[in-house]
Amino acid sequence: MIRKIGLLLMVMLISVSFAAATASQDNGYTIVPVKSDITITPRWVTNTITQGETDWHSKQVSSYTTCLHIDLNWEDSSDSLRLRVYDPDNQHVGTFYDSYDGSIDGRINIDIRNSSGIDLGTWRCEVYGYSVSGTEDYYI
Repeated sequence: MIRKIGLLLMVMLISVSFAAATASQDNGYTIVPVKSDITITPRWVTNTITQGETDWHSKQVSSYTTCLHIDLNWEDSSDSLRLRVYDPDNQHVGTFYDSYDGSIDGRINIDIRNSSGIDLGTWRCEVYGYSVSGTEDYYI
């Protein structure tokens, strides 16, 4: 009986840990990592970044939608970039690293969801060269 309860608790703990790793909620938004090798969204910007450098990018949301897709890619997965996202009210929505989706592959690919609708206006993304050797090309 004790072994069955222990096994049940372990399964519940694993389930809770998996749910926490795959979605988080902040400011009414649910952030979900997108696990896909295929990207069908157009690129916002192509740029380069170095260690400790910060680049800012923005995306205008001008019509009703329940999902905002952000896909930050870079070639050298031994380099590490950080992504911070801010809503049109300049509220911090989340901070993301390469490992957010459970793999280190030079990509932060997320959907920001809100069933009531994504705030209209200018969304801002901060890309930071967290650990970069030389210069890293990226696109977002």
